[in-house]
Amino acid sequence: MGPLDLLTAPLRSLLGVTEDAERDVVSLSPVHETGELEHQLQEAVSSIHRAADSMEHHVEVVETLATTVPKLTDSVTALVEEMHALNSTLKPVASAEHEVSRLGHLFGHRHVASGTSSAPPQAPTEPPADPRRT
Repeated sequence: MGPLDLLTAPLRSLLGVTEDAERDVVSLSPVHETGELEHQLQEAVSSIHRAADSMEHHVEVVETLATTVPKLTDSVTALVEEMHALNSTLKPVASAEHEVSRLGHLFGHRHVASGTSSAPPQAPTEPPADPRRT
């Protein structure tokens, strides 16, 4: 041991203790976790901002729908009125068509189906109904 060792030994001992204490403080304190916590907090804030933007977009869509509903209602009402007018116009035509078909039965004409069949007509198994009974 040299003459300087008497002076440096207590300093080295003190520095060793302070290095150990610093290491203990860093490992035991939540200081090293603050970076991770800050990152998680930033992610949470970003997520909240995205959710708010999404909500604003949904509100805009709902407002657009709300403004178009009265126009759609008016259009449907007009369409219903036109359908009623068309129905009242076609009722006499349908009635007249029914009367014409009844007149055809009086003269022995049969109503021919609109669809044509490729099968040959079959002979009736029963005699035709008497038109005077209807």
